[in-house]
Amino acid sequence: MNENTQNTEALDELGGLPYTHCLNCGAELKGMYCHCCGQEAVPKTPSVGGFVLEYFNNAFIWDSKFLPTLWSLIRRPGYLTNEYLKGKFNSQEHPLKLNMFLLFVFVTLFLFFSSDDKMTSSLDNLMNDYRVVSGMQVDKLAGDVEYIKKMEESPRDTVLLEAPLYFATDYPNIFTNVETKEEAVGEALDRWVAALPRVLIDDKIVVVGESGYYRFNEELAAADDDIGGNIQTINAVWAEMVRISSTYLPMLLLLTVPFLSFSLRLVQNRSKRPGIHHFIFALHYTAVLEFLMICIYVLHLTNVAQMPILEFIALMLPCVYLAIAYHRVYDTSWIMAVVKSLLTSFIYFSILVLIMIAVFFVACFTIVVNMS
Repeated sequence: MNENTQNTEALDELGGLPYTHCLNCGAELKGMYCHCCGQEAVPKTPSVGGFVLEYFNNAFIWDSKFLPTLWSLIRRPGYLTNEYLKGKFNSQEHPLKLNMFLLFVFVTLFLFFSSDDKMTSSLDNLMNDYRVVSGMQVDKLAGDVEYIKKMEESPRDTVLLEAPLYFATDYPNIFTNVETKEEAVGEALDRWVAALPRVLIDDKIVVVGESGYYRFNEELAAADDDIGGNIQTINAVWAEMVRISSTYLPMLLLLTVPFLSFSLRLVQNRSKRPGIHHFIFALHYTAVLEFLMICIYVLHLTNVAQMPILEFIALMLPCVYLAIAYHRVYDTSWIMAVVKSLLTSFIYFSILVLIMIAVFFVACFTIVVNMS
């Protein structure tokens, strides 16, 4: 037995070393740091405080592990989590550091391409668009029994209409003999032909627009206190929600990690795993969501994200990834992995909905205070 081995065993007895061989590369430890790979000899299951402290000690150190870690995380669901829980954390990027960097990239893109003025302007255009007013008009008419009776008794004229096509399918008692006249191009509305009750035209609820197509009279709707007032209120609340979300977006996204960890712990309550295991799993999964979010946002900026196949992939990919990672990390059958991942997603997204409801009420409170 040489002197180094004796020193190692002495340190081990004193609590200085939790094990005698490096968990990352397997080399014999001769001190608190491995002489081969440099990994520190820390407990396999550190405390949450120690885990976070390790992040701050390394938060601003850039090395070559980031891209390989991200690629491995995307390509092999659950693999890095298992490796980290085995003690091989020096060969990969710290999960919290990975999350913070991806959040930084996303927030930078979001703030650069979606300023408050641009977003508020877009919401103003959306909420003031006559398509929204038209929908409220149709809803109001469809709920008025007496007016519906008048429309049913009124002769119908075949006219060219300029409105979303879903009006025709949602209100078949108002629009009949519908035929598509022209497909919408870009921001243009759907143009179609329908038999419309003459009473709508006589009451000037439907008027001829600048394009020559009939459209709902947005001036009449704006003069209606119920509809016009609701539009202004909804517009103000949505604008305030966008302002709050854009301002506190990094904090809101980071808050989802402990909630996801809590969801995993609820579903896996029989596994008796330490909370840090669920926390690391949540960090890795959240990093994947953030990377996917960045990709979707970039595609949105390039107008590619409107493709239905991309929207389907964006919806299904996180679910599939979570099920595979669940199967590998928690060593469950595929059936149980799918069931538990769905249950975890339900709890997780329920919490996200509660967060958005909280943001909504804060926005409403802010609007009320400003109005008073």
